[in-house]
Amino acid sequence: MAFYEFECKKCGAYYEELTSFDETGKYKGVKCPACNSSRKTKLVSMGNFNFSNPVGTDRWTSDGQGHDYRFRYVQPKLKKDRETAEKLSHVGKNPYRNIDDISHGKHFGDVK
Repeated sequence: MAFYEFECKKCGAYYEELTSFDETGKYKGVKCPACNSSRKTKLVSMGNFNFSNPVGTDRWTSDGQGHDYRFRYVQPKLKKDRETAEKLSHVGKNPYRNIDDISHGKHFGDVK
């Protein structure tokens, strides 16, 4: 059993119906809910697939502890890398130069 989408040939209504697959494509038990017509066209429906590893098959999803693994293993390493990069950068307390072109400088004055 699956949901299939149909379009009524008589009134043009779109509707879904939970039914078994019919190799002939006629779906005899399906009727339009708006006009009760059995004349219909089966529409191509969007499929739904989930391509993921089952829980417990890798270290990221093992026993539902994926977030815990990333937090305990990856985050401390990233913090250490960040601290090392800050020490080696030698930029001082303020890595940005002060820009003040509002009160003086070549761009000070009336807008032209």
